[in-house]
Amino acid sequence: MEPKIVSRLEREIEAVLAELFAGTETQEFPLQPSPQTLHLMAKAATTVYETAIENRQREKDQRSN
Repeated sequence: MEPKIVSRLEREIEAVLAELFAGTETQEFPLQPSPQTLHLMAKAATTVYETAIENRQREKDQRSN
């Protein structure tokens, strides 16, 4: 994916995660993540998504051969 898209996706996922954790009771999760942890979680989710896109393209290429 283009770096601009990756960056936007990371920011949006990070915002959603921050909102999720801010809106939950402290007892529901064993840890309230720091901003750095939220950032890393968003980067990890984006990487998983990018990998899924790459895998889908590979599978598509294999079927066409």
